[in-house]
This record gives sequence, structure tokens and C-alpha cells, in this order.
Amino acid sequence: MYPGSKTLDFHNKAAGHERRLATYLAENFRLSPNAGLEEWVYLTQLCQAEAMSYAYRGWRRQWEGRRCGGALVWQLNDCWPGISWSIVDYYLRKKPAYYVIKRCLAVIAIGVQRRHHDWSDAHAMPEKQTDWECWVASSSMERVTVDVEVRFVSVETGKDIKESLVMKNIDLRRNGTTNVYKGVVDNEKEEPHVLAARLWVDGEVVARDCDWPQPLKYLDFGEKGVQRVDVSEDRDNGRIVLRAWKPTKGLVLEERDGLWLSDNALDIVPGDEQVVFVKGLDKSKSTLNWRHL
Repeated sequence: MYPGSKTLDFHNKAAGHERRLATYLAENFRLSPNAGLEEWVYLTQLCQAEAMSYAYRGWRRQWEGRRCGGALVWQLNDCWPGISWSIVDYYLRKKPAYYVIKRCLAVIAIGVQRRHHDWSDAHAMPEKQTDWECWVASSSMERVTVDVEVRFVSVETGKDIKESLVMKNIDLRRNGTTNVYKGVVDNEKEEPHVLAARLWVDGEVVARDCDWPQPLKYLDFGEKGVQRVDVSEDRDNGRIVLRAWKPTKGLVLEERDGLWLSDNALDIVPGDEQVVFVKGLDKSKSTLNWRHL
């Protein structure tokens, strides 16, 4: 039960999978010297979720102008226990990528993203300035008016490094994409920070998105053992409340038989409490495990 064991390799049928997985992890994340199977599984699944988020947000946005007419999910589930591209495993437990795709394909989805340059070509030398954009994709044929906020939250301190952008009463393009804002990140003067976007309809937050400096392995998340996030179970109301003191990447709640989670694999920023509803939580005998980057 360790990464690269004979048993695990036997259960992976993809050509060159050892090299492929190792490259993905090394390019994106810090690896502990004695990384165990649990950490390896978490990081490979987080990597998949990040890739799917980048892809589906981009494809969804390109419906405008009909440069992209849709996407097929490869693959939804698997017919045997194994290491695969599936976003739901053999036991029907959802992987982080499932929730990412679900959010990207919601009727109304917000996107925020800085331009990431080619990591394979001297990506340790970031550009002095980086453009970023915020947009909203809507598949509704009805008129929808929204409010949008973009915050700039320090990865190290959890504080906003500059004033938030708030845009009110935006009429979304029906069955299309509405470009909301364009800006610039000053990589020389501004500390590493998260672009955190939220969208309200009739006073209710219905969509979120976060863009992080890349690659994630270059970020300093602070001292090990210092709490970045609080995960509180409210069993009476079947929900889990998530609060953060510092930006938290890829918080994944345990998938367990007999439970159904409304959401998972979330980025949490200070001042933006998120709630995950869980069916069956009141019958669960033990607290759910969770982890984040």
C-alpha cells in the first residue's frame, strides 16, 4: 500500500502511467520525502480536478462565438476497481473532478483566471505583469441580473492586498458569455495572492471561482500545523460549515458509503463561509475526515 507498488501498478492500465503521474505531480505540487499512499491519491486527484476546471471553464466560455459547441466527459465512472480517468469510481464514490465539472457546467458559472505562461519553458521566471479576466457563462434563456465581486487575497496572511472590485446589476447575455472585467497582476510589487470571485442573484451567492498563482508548489502555505481552515459538522441540520483564516486550496471531505455531499473539493477564502449539505450525516457514527493542500 504505497505509491509505485506492484499491486497499484497492476491496477493502472495506461501506457507510461508511472512516468506520467510522477511528472504531473512534480510539476505542480510539493511532495513530502516520505509521501504515503493517501497523500499520493489526494494529489493525483487534485491534479485531475485542476485540469478539468481549467478545461471546462475554457470550453464553456468559448460557446460565445460558437468556437466550442460542447464537451464529452471522459470518463464518468468505471466498471472495475482501478486507477483511471473516471470522475466516479467503481463504488460510485465521486472524485474531486466530479464536483469541479458540476460547478463549471452549472446554469450560471463565474470564471476568473490570470494568464498562465508555458510552464515547460522557464516557468520559474514569471513575467513582470500578468493579465487576468473575469467572466460569467449562462445557459439560461431568461434575463438574469447579477452582482459580481473580485477579491485579491494574500496566500500568506489571508488579508486583502487591495480594494475589492464590486460590479452591480450586470445583465447577463442569454445563452452566452458576459465579460465582466479585465485587470493586471503586478508580479513584482504584489505578493502572491488569490483572485477570488463571487456572483450573487437576488442577494444569494450562486457561483464562486478562485485563481491561484501557478504552479502551486512555489507557494508558501506557512508553518505546518498552523490551522488555515475550520470544518464544523452540524449533524442536526445535515450540513458542514467551512470557514478559513487563510486561503485554502482543494479542501476535500471524505466520501463515504451512505452519505451524499452537495459539494466538495472547494477553495475557501477568509470572509466567505461555505456550506456543504450532507444526506446521511445524522446516521454517520464518526466525524468525516478531510484534507487540503
